[in-house]
Amino acid sequence: MIIYQPAFLLGLLAIPVLLAGYVLAQRRRRAYTLRFTNLELLRSVLPRTPGIRRHVPPAMFVLGGIALLSGLTVPVLNLEIARNNADVVLVMDVSGSMQAADVAPTRLDAAKNAASTLIDQLPGDDRIALISFSSTATLQQGLTTDRQAVKGAVSSLKPGGGTALGTALALALGQLDPGSRTASGVQPRPAMIVVLTDGASNQGVDPLTITPEIVAAKVPVQTIGIGLRDSSATVAGEPVGGVDEATLSAIASATGGKYYYAQAAGELQSIYSTLATQVGWQFQQLNLMVPLLISGISLVLLGAVVSLLWFRVLP
Repeated sequence: MIIYQPAFLLGLLAIPVLLAGYVLAQRRRRAYTLRFTNLELLRSVLPRTPGIRRHVPPAMFVLGGIALLSGLTVPVLNLEIARNNADVVLVMDVSGSMQAADVAPTRLDAAKNAASTLIDQLPGDDRIALISFSSTATLQQGLTTDRQAVKGAVSSLKPGGGTALGTALALALGQLDPGSRTASGVQPRPAMIVVLTDGASNQGVDPLTITPEIVAAKVPVQTIGIGLRDSSATVAGEPVGGVDEATLSAIASATGGKYYYAQAAGELQSIYSTLATQVGWQFQQLNLMVPLLISGISLVLLGAVVSLLWFRVLP
């Protein structure tokens, strides 16, 4: 919660003082009554006492005052709510270099675990698709709300082959119906492509040639590079190249996404958790000033009406 006018909170300090004064007044009233020695005569002369009802109007005035002062502070709640029906396409590199163990237990296994984290954290109405790519790109699972189906497809991934990132991006964009997203007067579903790779694209189409089509479809691409930057990792005794960070950064920047780099499994988990929050959830501010002011005024007016109806006086 954010409070924009905290100075009005000082007014709440008067509430305990008013309560203490009210309690003191009630005790003095009782002490004055006990001055009459003949209580039976007093009961016969005075009308029946209102009992606990006499405390209701003052209580309404106090609660109304608290609500009014709270409203004047202009409190604003930050609520995290689920987006409606977002689409997320996971694009995962399964080239031979993903067998490298510089990210424990291997790059691919760490990526699988992190992808499962993202799948679990997305709202239930979001659709998820999975595309793997090595020498070519393969649709492992089309867009679906079936989390177990997507997680099953993730767990079945096997490494081997080259790196066809551009082909994978074209296939991912095709899952999001780009024609309908660019139509005028149409509000497209929120969507995001998440790419994880450990190398440079060396097969298929150039990924930068696909980027303008993704930009036109208004789909942000979040890119994640994984593995050691110094290219010291090996697979079966053979060195593997490092990630092409310049290309991944260019793709992310052009499409409104962001480039992330993960050198350890824990970093990868954190990145995927962040992405799940970005696409699946959004923050909405709720200003409580007007509801509190209306409640406070209503309580004060209601307290006055009750007091006039019951006792013909204001508290």
